[in-house]
Amino acid sequence: MTTAERAKFAKELANLAKELVPTDTIRDVSAKISEINRHPTEHEERMWLLQQQEPDAVCVRSAIYRLSGSLNVSKLVSSIYKTILAMPDLNARYYFDEEGGLRRQISARESECVAIRVVGSRYELIEAVLARQSETWDPERVPPFRAELFLTRSDAYIALFLNRILDEAYTPEFLVRALMGAYEGRRPETAQRYYSPFSFDENRAAPIGWIRRTEKNLSIEHADLGSSGVKAPSGRNTTTCCRAIVHAEVLGSSPFADPLIATISERFARFVCRLGCHAKIGLVLHHRKEDLDGSSSAALNRHRFDADKLIENTNSQRRAASDLGHETVIAFDSGCSAKEALDLILARLEGGTPGSPLPPDPSVPEIHVTRLDDPATSRGEIIFEHLLIPTLEPRPDLELATGFDADGNVVLELSTGQAISRYACAFLLERFVAFLGGEREIEEWAPPLITAHIAKAQGTSPIVRPVEAVAVETESVTALILAEFREALAFATMGPDDDFFDHGGHSLTATRIIGRLLSKHGIEIHFNELFSHPTAASLARYARLSDAAVSHSKDKRDEKPLTAPLSLAQASLWKAWKAFDFGEVFNIPFALDFIDPVDERVFERAFQDILERHSGLRTLFTPEDCGILQREVPPEELHRYKWFWTSLDSAGISRQSEACYRFDLARELPIRLRFLIDPITGRQTLSFLFHHIVLDEWSVNLMMDELVHAYRARATGEVPVWTTAPIPFAKFAGRQMTAGVNGTHLDYWTERLRTAPKELKLFDVAAPVPHFSSDASPAGGWVEFKLKRHVSDGLYGLAKESGASLFNVVYAAIVTSLHKIGGLTDIVIGTSASGRTDSSFFDTIGYFTTVVAHRLQFQAATSVGELVDTVKQTINGSMPYTDIPIDLVEEVLGMEPGRDHLFEVFIQIHAKNKLNGAINNPGGSQIRFRQIDPDKHESLLGLQFEVMEEEIDKERSIRVLMSYRSDHYTPQQVERLRKTTSDVFASFSKPGVSIRPISKLS
Repeated sequence: MTTAERAKFAKELANLAKELVPTDTIRDVSAKISEINRHPTEHEERMWLLQQQEPDAVCVRSAIYRLSGSLNVSKLVSSIYKTILAMPDLNARYYFDEEGGLRRQISARESECVAIRVVGSRYELIEAVLARQSETWDPERVPPFRAELFLTRSDAYIALFLNRILDEAYTPEFLVRALMGAYEGRRPETAQRYYSPFSFDENRAAPIGWIRRTEKNLSIEHADLGSSGVKAPSGRNTTTCCRAIVHAEVLGSSPFADPLIATISERFARFVCRLGCHAKIGLVLHHRKEDLDGSSSAALNRHRFDADKLIENTNSQRRAASDLGHETVIAFDSGCSAKEALDLILARLEGGTPGSPLPPDPSVPEIHVTRLDDPATSRGEIIFEHLLIPTLEPRPDLELATGFDADGNVVLELSTGQAISRYACAFLLERFVAFLGGEREIEEWAPPLITAHIAKAQGTSPIVRPVEAVAVETESVTALILAEFREALAFATMGPDDDFFDHGGHSLTATRIIGRLLSKHGIEIHFNELFSHPTAASLARYARLSDAAVSHSKDKRDEKPLTAPLSLAQASLWKAWKAFDFGEVFNIPFALDFIDPVDERVFERAFQDILERHSGLRTLFTPEDCGILQREVPPEELHRYKWFWTSLDSAGISRQSEACYRFDLARELPIRLRFLIDPITGRQTLSFLFHHIVLDEWSVNLMMDELVHAYRARATGEVPVWTTAPIPFAKFAGRQMTAGVNGTHLDYWTERLRTAPKELKLFDVAAPVPHFSSDASPAGGWVEFKLKRHVSDGLYGLAKESGASLFNVVYAAIVTSLHKIGGLTDIVIGTSASGRTDSSFFDTIGYFTTVVAHRLQFQAATSVGELVDTVKQTINGSMPYTDIPIDLVEEVLGMEPGRDHLFEVFIQIHAKNKLNGAINNPGGSQIRFRQIDPDKHESLLGLQFEVMEEEIDKERSIRVLMSYRSDHYTPQQVERLRKTTSDVFASFSKPGVSIRPISKLS
């Protein structure tokens, strides 16, 4: 608008109240309101109930028209008011009367149906329309119809919003005609209940499966609108629309001799059948009298093609399908000829039979075809040009509208629903136009999978069907995934669009969630999918149904104690423990500093609850002729074993001496809990000593959650209540040993490691072999460094940018450090894996962890992002095979157990363990505790990196603990390793680092 036009517009707005509607008209209509009020129709009641039960469902149709011609804004607004007064249904309200019945009442507040807004651009206009469409409808206060005028710097638009409760009588096209009539001084026509309410089955198979949308919230522009920056309301998808004008020369010489809707319907159904590899498809026709009746409007008759334009008007005076409109459903068979299909379609249309719905079999997809009724073909004082815009209203996968423009050309408008990739619409429409023009060889451009299906259908070549997986309904799956996220992360307010990793998620938690989704709900998710799509809403799009959801109630704890052999992981650890003369090398000396006083006797009773619940912690290990067996101690016999000491019992005992205790696992429990008093702070500390053979890191977090729960209950004199019953670890060990070693899983590792380098040479000069006294050890020492806050934040940022975990990033950084020091490009790295390949044991405390070896091959020119992705793919791809301990792999490769090792470097992350936390007392106070680092840091391997990811008082930090063997590395070499690793971490944290080659990092 120019400055003069804006001034004129402001003046017109000021006069609107005086010019709109004569007061006598308002009085006349108001007097009739009591006569108009009535009980709602069955359709109105159904739509009202739907929106009460599903308030977030989008039940608003929208249409936008750009206004041109001789436009007078105030006159148009007046026309809107006149139309509303003539059609009071548009201003109805719905409420319950005193008898509890639903009533409909016409409101006298027409102004609530009209609004005028100034927007900065068309993009802002579309965002405003989508926002309006997504609003929850309050039927008692909000009218079911709303007209809004939008004014930009250069254009004027009108947006019409119709709640689906009006479907029986109104469409946007009908209301546009009514507005045009009112604007030109004609009396608005009366609405008739002719429109067939639109419905479709969202659970039907996709007409063309390979164009199904793969991501709900892609941030890419609508190419057909050029709408850069348009944003739909959070968490919602829109449809996509494209329009094509088909000229006679494009259609070529195709023998069109039937009404347009019949001809286009037959061609479109055949096109989709071929492309979607369907033998049959449901063809849903939305049609009206004019589609077949030769006595319809002159405009329609004028646009019947003559012989030169491919369509003859040979259908004059045909019997109408109905007086006003129908939805006809036809089972289209792709094997029939074009003539047979057209005869069937015409017979159904002419017969006026609405048709029966397709069978409830969801494997039969549907497509929809409707007549395009564009008011731009009607020339009045103002022209309403229908715009193609996305909509939030749920629509079917494929919906084609066809009609004529003012010049007699065929117009095709294809709309793809929210479930379809938004980039498929234009491609499909382009190909369909080519198909209309005579192109039949879909095989020439369709993807190989499609052409293979076509070949199979024709019997020319066999095709191997992939493993079937049923795509599950996204919304319900999102809720299930979100529930698991919230439980695993203890974050009750987490939403469907919140990032799993931003809320404390890590690899172990991801494993637990994936397993629980599979075992509890039969929902299959792959590791890489969770890392790449870390929100519940986005991950749900990749969910698949599986038959794995089974009941494990029969596996709950038996009444009698169990005896079982060692599991594979336990057997591997036992061999290593034996090699170290059954010393304290596999002690796990946790220690807690209680900042607030804790009741030691209550703590003892709470931990006894854990012992009773998890039999693996109350297990003895005894040598037998058949090997080492683990035997559960019955709960009633726990009093025979000493496992707890109060601080009064511990006078003269130090935490260091307790950490070096040698367990006799045949005679005593593999746990020792001893309270001490810190001589410096005077606070209570707990020596939390476990033998590794009964506890892994996953179990630690599980144990701490349950311990906090049990303490809170015991502090109030109550018995803790558990919602699950974990399966005893002995059952896992028994099952695994009965099944034996999985040969396929073992082959997975040996094939990847057979040709791997057998030693790692970082430095040109080897460390001198030191001489140790009798009480000394070659295990060496350790160094620690804490990353600065900005470095930690940068690493988290890189992980999120790469769709990876923090462990993937720090793993890649350490590998880069080794590359910079030794020029290595083929490295074997050892790490630990959860080993919990059976999700039914995810709630069981025990030693499942296996040590595995990953081989990484890369080049100096490899970028940081590429290396992170390589690490991610390597680790995640190996997850299903992690039941195989490393010693079995080494034996198959001919390595001597205890002497030869596949790797020199070991990396592991301690991801936000629960040893830093608090017990919330019922009265509101807290008992805070913090983990104390153990004094003993030895490495069984040459070089071991432990990355400590911690979060204390909602502040996250990263520490790196590097332990080493002094017979492998000199102090100078250790310092170089520390500095190089620290520098690489800093480089990895910088913006834009993902595209930089690792050799170029400073």
